[in-house]
Amino acid sequence: MNLALLDPFRRHIPDRIDSTLTVPRALHPFWPQNQSSNVADKEEDEQQPNEIKEKKSSDNIDGDEFDALQSKSTEGEDESDVGKQDKRRDTEQESKSKKRKKDADKQEEEENNNRYWTACYTVSFNQRGTALASAHASGLVPVHDFMSRTMSAVYWPPPPISLSESDTCASLGMKNGLQFSGTFNERSQNKKKSKISQRGDGAASNKQLTYVNGVTSLSWDRHNKTILAGAIGDYNLRLMDNSHPQVSLDCAEAVKREWMTKQSGSATSKDSKEEDKSGISLETPSVYASFDKFDGESVGLELQASSWGRARLLRGDVVTSNTQTNKCLSSSAVLSSSPTSKCSTTTTVNCMRHPTLVLELPRPLGGPTQLHPHHNSTGLACLDDGSLVLFYIPPIAFYETLPASSESSTSAKEAETLDIMKRDESRRVGNIAYLTDPPQSEEDNSSYFITCAAFGKNGEEVYAATKCGSLLVFLTPPSIIQSLQGERRTDINLKVKPSVVFKVPGAAAAWQIVVSRNGKHVLFNSADCALRLYDIDEIFKHDGETNATNIPPRFVFQDTLSRSPWASADFSADGEYVVGGCNSYPQPGDNYNLFMWSTTTGELVDQLKGPHASLYSLSCHPTRSFIAVGSSDGVIDVWGPRVQWTAFA
Repeated sequence: MNLALLDPFRRHIPDRIDSTLTVPRALHPFWPQNQSSNVADKEEDEQQPNEIKEKKSSDNIDGDEFDALQSKSTEGEDESDVGKQDKRRDTEQESKSKKRKKDADKQEEEENNNRYWTACYTVSFNQRGTALASAHASGLVPVHDFMSRTMSAVYWPPPPISLSESDTCASLGMKNGLQFSGTFNERSQNKKKSKISQRGDGAASNKQLTYVNGVTSLSWDRHNKTILAGAIGDYNLRLMDNSHPQVSLDCAEAVKREWMTKQSGSATSKDSKEEDKSGISLETPSVYASFDKFDGESVGLELQASSWGRARLLRGDVVTSNTQTNKCLSSSAVLSSSPTSKCSTTTTVNCMRHPTLVLELPRPLGGPTQLHPHHNSTGLACLDDGSLVLFYIPPIAFYETLPASSESSTSAKEAETLDIMKRDESRRVGNIAYLTDPPQSEEDNSSYFITCAAFGKNGEEVYAATKCGSLLVFLTPPSIIQSLQGERRTDINLKVKPSVVFKVPGAAAAWQIVVSRNGKHVLFNSADCALRLYDIDEIFKHDGETNATNIPPRFVFQDTLSRSPWASADFSADGEYVVGGCNSYPQPGDNYNLFMWSTTTGELVDQLKGPHASLYSLSCHPTRSFIAVGSSDGVIDVWGPRVQWTAFA
């Protein structure tokens, strides 16, 4: 009997790089230019002769052509004045050497910027494993089809949106059809604003919205329709619609722009881009929604996208248990692809559909963010002040209601529904609830400084880690989620106390929490260069204990040779293995390493050595034996098993 037929994929353990996914540099937003260097270049160009400036403006010249033009410009001078001519020649040689040195320094700086700008900070598979999303330092979030290994969608950072103190929401539409979104350098030229937002010196509500570029956290929803992105130090969360047709068209336009860049050496002009998009049709089927009014009557909506937007900003409304019923009725609307049977009439509403919603947080993000396993628009976020919040972004906010045309005839009930939608659009907000308050001081023992958190398998519990090395378990029943989504009840307390609190051996803080897909294990990535594996059943045996000290980890995984800190970790698809990735230590920059342990025995199963790059993030495929690794060079390495085809003979 050929035993290899029982396991033709060997041990289902990746042992080589199966493929690599790349994002071309032309697709990233442009690197913000330094204004002072541009002024210096302009002053130097004004000092050059006219013939040289005309040649430089028409085409790039090399060193020989530059010398020829310089010598030609001095032919009309008086050759008898030898001293003046020698002085002029020395000045020209000095200027040429300075220019060459400046060009070399500028090229080196651009290479360093590109290396940093294109680095892949995090990767994440969707629930089915059909798509792989990655986030880069430039703020770009491309989505690759994992079966074909091709890019299927791309999300650029949202443009700057102004929001005054009196506004609750603001949106940005598109002019002249689809505009290529790769020129968001204007929002990043002033790096001081970004540093101020990172320090948390005041909110950005009444000013032009600025973003922190590097996306450090990605999360898919259950139905693979939306993606949540967040950056540490940023005041904003991005919820992106993966079903929006614009993201696919942007991807096609970006690939075309890259091809045109390679062919002509420069990007396509604005006029040519508008001509190419003149024949694009963006007609999509209508989306239906329903919500209940105060009298209990159900209202049906048919949302027709007649125009397209780029992004929409929502202010975060902090809610408590005593908050009155949400006056924005349509925020609790449920979207579907077909009309509901409980609504007798359906009102048609013309809308502007946005691919990205931006939620403004009360504090900058200080840790990971994640979507709820069963609610597409609900999630958690760790803020920089140590607090843990739950948020809700209404899905209907993707569709901004437009004014109805005066020619359309509507009934009294439809006119009332349109008035409700128009009134709700002016006060559309996202709901934010504090699960834990931030500590008032370092000596405050009544509060916890949360560094990272993650939902359980079904979202009914939240695992969190504190700065002092404590592990917390919060129970979040469906009633809390429903209250956050608009059903205000005074008998529900949104601020819950942890049901289990226990200390990690050594009191080491954790910066990553991973829950296995089968819901049996939870993994803590600690600052003491150790991965601690706990059994969830063992943790809940101590339910109600706020000072449990006798919960030892099932296994502790470490790199015993170099004691390197773990950059990222994840469970395999079936939860039988733990995969940890680390870089060379104490001098990073060499090859990264992948370690795989068995969750049953705790033994080291395999160790893999990666290419010359730094590992930032890894994610295991939810159904197959693949590992995606995001690295510092911007390349996504996909590790997979080597198939023994001779076993099928």
